Amino acid sequence: MYSLNMPVSAIRTKMRQEFERHRYVAQLKTVDVLLFNSHAEFQETLNFWKQLTHVLKYFRAEEDPKARLPQNFIQGFIEGRN
Repeated sequence: MYSLNMPVSAIRTKMRQEFERHRYVAQLKTVDVLLFNSHAEFQETLNFWKQLTHVLKYFRAEEDPKARLPQNFIQGFIEGRN
């Protein structure tokens, strides 16, 4: 499918982290939304509707530990991010 320059174990670890992030969600409506969104993400990935950059955004924190969102709009503007 996508040509990722990383081992399969790293991809599996990241997938597990995404599941574990929502491990303690107990509200049924929230679980339904999470399941729907995960199914949509899966279908978009399988149908190649996502480009390589969309897939790699999940691994950005591992690639660049300094990667973060600015605290607010002005800070991002000053840093040249916006």
